[in-house]
Amino acid sequence: MVSWGQVELHLGLVPVHDDDATHLALDKIARALSAAVARTVEVHRLASPDALCRAFEEGDVDLVWSSPTLALSKREMIPCVPVLVCQRQGVAHYHGVIFVRRDSPIRSPLDLTGRSIGWVAPTSAAGYIFPRVSLAGHGVDPSSIFSSETFLDTHGGVVLSVLDGVVDAGATFAVFENGDATAPMIRAGFVDLGREHDVRVVLTTPPIPSDLFVASPKLHADLGGGPIGDALRTVCRDLPVEFHRVFGADDVAPALNRPLTELRRQLDDARAMGVLD
Repeated sequence: MVSWGQVELHLGLVPVHDDDATHLALDKIARALSAAVARTVEVHRLASPDALCRAFEEGDVDLVWSSPTLALSKREMIPCVPVLVCQRQGVAHYHGVIFVRRDSPIRSPLDLTGRSIGWVAPTSAAGYIFPRVSLAGHGVDPSSIFSSETFLDTHGGVVLSVLDGVVDAGATFAVFENGDATAPMIRAGFVDLGREHDVRVVLTTPPIPSDLFVASPKLHADLGGGPIGDALRTVCRDLPVEFHRVFGADDVAPALNRPLTELRRQLDDARAMGVLD
């Protein structure tokens, strides 16, 4: 539990890839953020979105990098204050994809019938929610099409499970040039692993609002949204390679209410459709 008599800031996240390169980048980011906010910054790498939510609820983390659906839909995250939204290729959205191994006979969403799939987590926008909504839009019932569904906690875990043949298909994020899904893909769970030539995409979702940095009410009241945002922008500017390695973002911008309100509406619609619990 955080003692507010201390001067620490606790940054929590679920790394896309929890490897040595990410750890080194996070160390540099923590030092730079510490200098920017004049607080000692401690990084908490959590194993799953549920673990991240628990850490936020219990006060173990007070600044969180989160998918917007996690921040907006989980009970533990209700008090959070959105501060910044990540930008990639100058836009604040990305996409989700369902993908298979390149040698798979699966060519379309209908071919997923009777197959197994790996998801990231029930709160993952690109790794669960929006692919399911897109399947429903293709006339496919996501609640009955699969022979089995497995939650694997991270995008990297989903990619490796597909490549290793543990599941037939998987869902992950994708970033396209200028945010245009018809343009070349520049980042995805499998691109980050250098395995883009080993997979094939069978479904791409509509745009998804980008991930957020959110603060606890106490941290937001203590430091203010402006200084927190300024500090993160400074880190992004001064450590662009490390920031991109960890957060996959080229820039950050203020989190606006309108797109978040629209996302809440989309989540409500998905529940009404029976696509989400």
